[in-house]
Amino acid sequence: MIRAVVFDLWNTLVFSPAGSPFQRMRELLRPEQAHLFPALMRDGMVRPYPSVRAFLEAWQGQASLDDAQMEAMAEAFLEAGAQAQCFRESPEALGAVRDLARVALLSNTQTFGLEMLDRLGISERIRTRILSAEIGTLKPEADAYEAVQRKLGLFPGNLAMVGDNWNDDVEGALAAGWTAIWVNREARPRPDHDPEAPVYEVRSLDRVPELIQSLQEGMRCPTCLG
Repeated sequence: MIRAVVFDLWNTLVFSPAGSPFQRMRELLRPEQAHLFPALMRDGMVRPYPSVRAFLEAWQGQASLDDAQMEAMAEAFLEAGAQAQCFRESPEALGAVRDLARVALLSNTQTFGLEMLDRLGISERIRTRILSAEIGTLKPEADAYEAVQRKLGLFPGNLAMVGDNWNDDVEGALAAGWTAIWVNREARPRPDHDPEAPVYEVRSLDRVPELIQSLQEGMRCPTCLG
């Protein structure tokens, strides 16, 4: 029985025309700095920093970031937050899902630059928020999913994950014993997976409430589209 629906944030509920600030950081690194990017990105997503400046200053010496890079990287985060907007169906879909089950947010993201959650009404609609930078682990790692289970006090079979990233949201959820709902807006080919796994595919969030209701009523067809 699905008792809680957990949503990914970026490119599931919201998007930014400015793109990913972490990818922008990668583009701003010089060739001799590029090898540090994986560690830099992970650190930004698993440690709580009070601001983007604090994050960049922590890496300035180790990565030899110059002043121009620091300014451009900080601006990338500011632009991503300022330009962020909900997908058109997100507010209504969240409201409908809340009528059926508890809702929560599980996101691989930093702790700074998230004022847009209030501006877009996400904070109001989803009160339970689990960020990777607050729990120190990233999807698809098991600890991320276990943190949600502890927070909500639910068993794996009571949880569904809704997200656009096959590796982080689908495979991570399945490994944790959850139901996975893949938001595939671009109609990408579905990767190979266990045909019996509880994976459901939707093109838009507006199909999620109907799918959750069907699952609660006993639908067990992992190849069905929501």
